[in-house]
Amino acid sequence: MDLALAELALAALGGASGSLSEAVVTDLWQRLRSRFSRNDQAVAVLDARNSNDPAAVALLGEALRREAAADPEFRREMEEWLSLLAKPIGSTTNTVHGSQGLNAPGGTFNGEVHMSFGQSQQAR
Repeated sequence: MDLALAELALAALGGASGSLSEAVVTDLWQRLRSRFSRNDQAVAVLDARNSNDPAAVALLGEALRREAAADPEFRREMEEWLSLLAKPIGSTTNTVHGSQGLNAPGGTFNGEVHMSFGQSQQAR
């Protein structure tokens, strides 16, 4: 299975919330739900929205691969969705003063992370 399509499948199941807005993920989910309306397995996977199930991600990714191979227009559409995954939506700077220990318990960092201890970012 194409790794990019697996990433797209993961996003459709809600596993890309860090890189895509909820509205974009919902749009992708609705588009795929409509496209796979005759594929009971793909619809079941989409309806379950379980991005933590590797078998579900693989099944949806394989369904995407087959559809993209059969329909060049659908492949182009999926490439557009994939380009959204590749682009950072924006950047955020968090500054913590007087903190001790772990600053982001359970946090997930996507993209480039810069940290400094005892000096400002500009002083580097």
